[in-house]
Amino acid sequence: MVGTDIPSSDDRGQAYTLEGFIGAMVVLMATLFALQSVVIMPSTGGVDRSDQAQMQQEALDALVVAAEDENLSETIRRWDDEGRFEGADGQPEPDGDDYWTYHPDTFANKSILGTVLNKRFNERGGGYNVELHPKGGEKKTVVFQSAPPPSSITASYTVTLYDDQYVVPDREQTLSDLNGSVSNKSEKPMIQGLNNSEENHVYNVVEVRVIAW
Repeated sequence: MVGTDIPSSDDRGQAYTLEGFIGAMVVLMATLFALQSVVIMPSTGGVDRSDQAQMQQEALDALVVAAEDENLSETIRRWDDEGRFEGADGQPEPDGDDYWTYHPDTFANKSILGTVLNKRFNERGGGYNVELHPKGGEKKTVVFQSAPPPSSITASYTVTLYDDQYVVPDREQTLSDLNGSVSNKSEKPMIQGLNNSEENHVYNVVEVRVIAW
């Protein structure tokens, strides 16, 4: 009598082994796909590293352009007789000091740096802050728009101020005048001098720092 062959126990074992191998391969492929998906996700903050590098270079270029025209030094020396930034009309200094920062539009009208930064960052939906870090003194905030996000970049440029340079825009007093030799003590500098010897004509060394996003 002819009948259907009944699979032996060995055949069934091989089939179970093959099914298990195929199932393991499916799980392994799914795991590899998931890991690959994580690797190619954008960086934190949604900004690619190459974009951040380009932003940093553009901020540095803005500082260099302003420095080459000597406008960056004049921007640092733009003080009134109360020791505040002349014509500042922006937000109060974020750390609670008694002075105002510049609105970005006002800063653009008073400086080459502000003009370039506005075009590069503000007009493209971003923003920026500008800080002064003098040697031996406290930080001064020139422009403050908001607390920078984690994806922000920082670029800086160092400017040397000299005793014989004038305070801008009146140009009636030099930095050395405001460093203690004037009779009117209500007039004070935004940035204090280093009190060097007479042979050393350096008033202070200031790092101009741009934080942009």
